[in-house]
Amino acid sequence: MTSAPAPFGNRATQRRLVDQLNALASPLEIYPPEGTFHNETLIRDLRRARRARGEDAVGMIALTEVDGVLVWEEGPGTPRIGGRRALRGTAAPGDIIAQYKFERLQPSQFVTFLDSIDSRLTPVRGLRQLGSDLSLKKVVWPAKGRALLLLHGTFANSELLLAELTATAEGKSLLQRARKHYDAVLSFDHPTLAVSPLLNALDLVREFHAWHGPIDLVCHGSGGLVARWWLEVLTPAPAVPRRAVLVGSPLGGTSLAAPARLRSALSLLTNLGRTLTMEGDAVNAAASPLLEVSLGLMRLLASASSFVEHTPLLDAGIALTPGLAAMSRIGSHPELRRLRAADHALPAYFAVRSDFQSEQPGWSFWKYFVRTKERLKDIGADAIFEGPNDLVVDTESMIDLREDAQVLEVRDFGTNDVVHHANYFRQKATLEFIADSLGIP
Repeated sequence: MTSAPAPFGNRATQRRLVDQLNALASPLEIYPPEGTFHNETLIRDLRRARRARGEDAVGMIALTEVDGVLVWEEGPGTPRIGGRRALRGTAAPGDIIAQYKFERLQPSQFVTFLDSIDSRLTPVRGLRQLGSDLSLKKVVWPAKGRALLLLHGTFANSELLLAELTATAEGKSLLQRARKHYDAVLSFDHPTLAVSPLLNALDLVREFHAWHGPIDLVCHGSGGLVARWWLEVLTPAPAVPRRAVLVGSPLGGTSLAAPARLRSALSLLTNLGRTLTMEGDAVNAAASPLLEVSLGLMRLLASASSFVEHTPLLDAGIALTPGLAAMSRIGSHPELRRLRAADHALPAYFAVRSDFQSEQPGWSFWKYFVRTKERLKDIGADAIFEGPNDLVVDTESMIDLREDAQVLEVRDFGTNDVVHHANYFRQKATLEFIADSLGIP
């Protein structure tokens, strides 16, 4: 790296991160090296036979820190030796932050494992209604009227989205005004790893089968793709108007989910999770899912390496995760190509986007994951984004509907060191844009 982020944190903050990772690892059946899992003794017996066939029933992953950047790798990790880094193309040595072992998943277990992560991320599924105290309750709605629907993004749920919307006085005010303006303010919880946005949109069709009236939406991240499949493809000829504010949505996919970049993507999410954790308890809720998904998908990735011999490993890792595969930013993506192929009139779309670049302590890790002319020679395979992004979605993708259509209005934060994918709804400008776009007085 020619422009490495500065080291961040001390022993206390590092310990806090490891404690949080350890707490999240246990439900995923991932353990520190000194730990013992329930059938490890049996696995040790199997291990001898499998090694004879070139297999291993126990896998390991390690989180290392190199120049302030957290990096996941398979195996026990490569420690820094004499302060020197490895040559480009080899495992990057650094300070080993955490090591974990686990029983490798069999191919027949991959989907079940993803389902288990989804169940923890979104334990409640389907529609709920916003109450007068701004908490989510059982839906009690009229057969017709005006509805506002909140759609969360990947690795999230309605509670997390609502926590961001109520984090400021302006956000609380917006929701209270929305309750008066609409006959119902609803949220939709859906799985985001084992299920694609298209399948979630099918569930929305069933949820709204008896609703008659205008529908507005506020969507975060991949929730924007769920909305597009629902509004454009599954109910393409509505009798009532529909509007949607798409906040940081990967309309044209995201490079974070592109094939061959999964390990780097998990490293980026872990860096983001660490920094959010260190910003204080107010954003810890947003940090935990990022760290949990990183741990879980690293286990999946390491397990897949035992079974996928003739397919690029990281391509396989993305393909095994439908929720990510459905938003890979590649030119020939089959789902996005079909979504963009429709030639009918679109709903009224509004978009919020940002290009996050920061030199603040703890945030400059973004440089490691963006390919620039200055760093083209030594970035290796770690780069995820080719240009502006909000740490999760390419900035240009957030307004990329299709060739013959554009969003009606865009709230563009431009290049800045404040607004990233996890804090859009804490910005006063975002909240004002939502109100103006949807006509909320």
